[in-house]
Amino acid sequence: MADVQPYRKSFSFEDGYTLETTYRAFCPLESLLQSNGYVRIGEDIFIILDIKEWSDYVELYLYRCKPDFTLEVEE
Repeated sequence: MADVQPYRKSFSFEDGYTLETTYRAFCPLESLLQSNGYVRIGEDIFIILDIKEWSDYVELYLYRCKPDFTLEVEE
């Protein structure tokens, strides 16, 4: 479960790359999420660029992957 909202924030990396987040999501604290992990929202796949932990929830900053990006899921 998450409350997903449009959002814009830039993240710059030491190798010269800059990524613009397009969404943020608010999730329960007990969510098993980690930076550089992936989440699927509808048909889109996002990488988690940053996580901020608050007193009763976490805030995820998400970057949408290209449409041809696929995840291999182990079952």
